[in-house]
Amino acid sequence: MSDDNKDVLRFAAEYAEKNVDLYELLGVDALTPKDDIRRAWRKRSLKYHPDKAGDNFDPDKWELFERARDILSDDNARATYDASMKAKLLRRQERDAMDKERKRFADDLEAAENAARHQQQAKQQKDTEMMQKERERLAELQRMRDEENARQAAAAQEMDDMAEARRRLKERKEEKAKRKEAKERIKSSSLYSKKDKGPANGVIDVPGDYLVDIDGDQKMYWELVCDKLRARQALTDMNQKDKSDIQDAVMQGLQQTMTTAKQRIHDAELAYQRGTGTA
Repeated sequence: MSDDNKDVLRFAAEYAEKNVDLYELLGVDALTPKDDIRRAWRKRSLKYHPDKAGDNFDPDKWELFERARDILSDDNARATYDASMKAKLLRRQERDAMDKERKRFADDLEAAENAARHQQQAKQQKDTEMMQKERERLAELQRMRDEENARQAAAAQEMDDMAEARRRLKERKEEKAKRKEAKERIKSSSLYSKKDKGPANGVIDVPGDYLVDIDGDQKMYWELVCDKLRARQALTDMNQKDKSDIQDAVMQGLQQTMTTAKQRIHDAELAYQRGTGTA
């Protein structure tokens, strides 16, 4: 094999590897006979010829056309080129098929993931709705319990209020009974008796300036009489007030004051009688 043939074979493999479509370059196809290859070359490469291109001459482009002509016109080089292109095409088709398979697998995987995600989202949505319904149910139960507790509390408060009202009513009745009892005791005392019980005062004519010893102090007889009159007036005023204002302790104190005043007058009269010898 000559060196030219070796170069043609080398270029055929090189262009096939670079995926340079020599058929398309010359405007022919794989079934075009080699005799027609040169005619196609002359027709396509004419404008790239140095004489035609002039200053626009492209040596690389011109060289490519010449090599395309030589490769496709040589049976061995053409066979090498076709075999290399076919193998490259098969590899590309295999890669495309693999890419399609990978893409299909990726699409299936993505579809499965999307389906699983949608299913998970649907489950989460359902769980969320169930949880929301459960919260609403528990909230309603709590509301009903609160209402029942409030009702029971109101009923208990009402019972307490009624019990308090009965207690106060009972206290008022008891207080009224005590006042009535005190009034009866006062009426039955010597203050309200038609007969004045205790010492009889005023029987003996005692001078108003007569001095009497009262617990170590000197008081005149007329002062004792004034004390008695003041005590009587106080009792009278108290008796004329509203009965609800009467207090046993106050009345008893006034009665004791009245009794003490009368007793002092009586003692003074007896002392004056003994001192003067009057009967």
